[in-house]
Amino acid sequence: MRYGLVTTVLLGALCIHSAALAGPVEGLVETSGETPIEQARVTVAGTDQSTFTDARGTFTLADCPQPCTLVVTHPRFHEAVAEPAGDQQELVIVLESKNTFSEQVVVTASRANRNAFAPESVASTLIEVEDQTAAPATLTELIESVPGVSENGQGGHFQVYSIRGISRQRVMTLISGMRITSERRAGVATSFVDPRLMGSVEVVRGPSSTFYGSGALGGVVQVFPRRFDGPTVELGYDSHGDENVQLFGWGDDRWSVGFARRDSSNDETASGEEQFFQFTQWSATVSARFEQGPRQWELTLIPARGSDIGKPNSEFPDRRPVFYPEENHFLARIGMTGEAGWSFQAWLHPQDLETNTLRVGESLSLLETEAFDLGSSVQRSWQRGAVSGVSGAEYFGRRGVGSIERLETFEDSSVSVVEALDNAEEDELGLFSSARWRWGSTALQVGARLTFQRQDNAGFDSRDDSALTGFVGLVQPLGGGFELVANLGSGLRFPTLSERFFSGSTPRGGQIGNPDLEPERSLSFDAGIRWFGDRIFVEGGFFRQEIDDYIERIRIDDNVRTFVNLTAGTIDGIEMEALYQPSDRWQVSLGGHVIDGESDDGLPLADIPPARLEFGLRFTEGRWSADGKVEYRAEKNDPGDGELAIDDAVVVGASLGYELQEGLRLVLRARNLFDEVYFNSADDLAIVSPGRSIGVSLSWKPAS
Repeated sequence: MRYGLVTTVLLGALCIHSAALAGPVEGLVETSGETPIEQARVTVAGTDQSTFTDARGTFTLADCPQPCTLVVTHPRFHEAVAEPAGDQQELVIVLESKNTFSEQVVVTASRANRNAFAPESVASTLIEVEDQTAAPATLTELIESVPGVSENGQGGHFQVYSIRGISRQRVMTLISGMRITSERRAGVATSFVDPRLMGSVEVVRGPSSTFYGSGALGGVVQVFPRRFDGPTVELGYDSHGDENVQLFGWGDDRWSVGFARRDSSNDETASGEEQFFQFTQWSATVSARFEQGPRQWELTLIPARGSDIGKPNSEFPDRRPVFYPEENHFLARIGMTGEAGWSFQAWLHPQDLETNTLRVGESLSLLETEAFDLGSSVQRSWQRGAVSGVSGAEYFGRRGVGSIERLETFEDSSVSVVEALDNAEEDELGLFSSARWRWGSTALQVGARLTFQRQDNAGFDSRDDSALTGFVGLVQPLGGGFELVANLGSGLRFPTLSERFFSGSTPRGGQIGNPDLEPERSLSFDAGIRWFGDRIFVEGGFFRQEIDDYIERIRIDDNVRTFVNLTAGTIDGIEMEALYQPSDRWQVSLGGHVIDGESDDGLPLADIPPARLEFGLRFTEGRWSADGKVEYRAEKNDPGDGELAIDDAVVVGASLGYELQEGLRLVLRARNLFDEVYFNSADDLAIVSPGRSIGVSLSWKPAS
């Protein structure tokens, strides 16, 4: 609603002299970046008449008697006062955030609402890639500073992550609302998209299955592609693996095109071991926005190809080197936002991956896996007085999921061909609804999702499952910039096609699927306090998650494993993060977590990361910018199944940027500055992390 006069309110209050006005007033409250601000309180001065903005930042007051003065408040923003002028009845009010983090939190909520309806009470962090002094080498490197997030698995090009001690297929990964899947037991990796093509990344921690569907037990990582608003060129080099990257982009406010190529060779760890790290990758993003009457459309295309990808692990090269000759992806999405709160999206994602596993002196397995994923959703947001909500339906499907293995045995020179997955299919339908109630300054959200799933694979009976998940979230402002948040939600993960039906070789050995697996279920609770000061943000809280029918891989013999609903367990922990801006030039950050998990029989659960504390410092002055990070990783002396104990470590990184001339920027970066010997995770096949590396990048973007 942007008719007539636009009232802009910055720090403090900006008043506009008004003529007599009486009657209803409608308006929009947003940030200076035109991001809607939800749950801002709009009060008619001198009365008890007030309302709150909805998810789109809009509000309506039934009557505003003359003289009409509106007071707008929000714990994360400075208070503002506006006086509609003349007969103007529709306003846009812009609030100034108390600090940078306040702005990021609001942007996070806005972007999440495009493809889901996650509430403000859930812990989430938005990371803008272009705000980093040095571009990250991987998505995991970008998000690992978020409390509760840690590396998991064996590392390398396919590095995956955990959220609050939950990993593998229990963490959902999205790209602009498109669910990314994989038949890799280690979990999903978005390494096929170059990090320099990522615009921002949202990390949602906590109970999320009600909002995103099966697989969001631990949380969600959602990537939004970068939009180029003009010609852009970036070149980079890193001494680790002689890695080099080239990026080219172009665009305006309607369309954007970006292309990136990255190449790396093998290298050494900090302890001098050879690291099988090589790969060649190219990826691109294409996006366009256009309007058709009241409808706004958005098109996204992402092609990607990787080749000659090595997998670093402790069995390379003497026992079981693993190599990925080729990886291909193509994502296409069309989204529409219409009148009356309606929105729609549809997408598709064909993908394939080749895996070569050599058992030295025994056999060579050549595995080709392919799949065609697709999805769609339709939803409508609505408001009835103090109650607002979102309702809709979401579909996710997989077609032609196949894994063909060619196994060559060296002893007798025999060759066998096995269809480990034979034209498997999956359909998942979710019906969801969410509602927010407001009593005074208190906001309560409840939500529910009913999910149906069907899986098929040739030679097996079809498997049908259904489940109901629910959520309750609370936001309670306490005054003085403080707010209390609490969440209670149930989680869900259906077994994957591979867990139920795949029978063949994997990099860890032979695997036999279990078609009788039951879905994993969980119940999660978290609570915390947030404080938004003028130049400081602090958040701390605790969480607890109880999981039933936990799916784990067990040994049948030395070389063959299968999956069972092994146990139930509990994961609990605390998280803390703080951001302080003593001046416009300096920014100090602090964050960390302590997480513990054990099964009902008292044994430690796998994938629980060690405790971590991280201190960061950022400086900007004129053409200069600098970042420093010191991270303490505690020891892990209670490994779970498939893990080893690891020692504590202190890891230091730094970067320095300088603008040579307007639009031309040089950045120097050091990773693991003091060559610390440490492990990214406790995986029993992980090797020591890379040693010290020095990188340099040069970027050019003409001044706007």
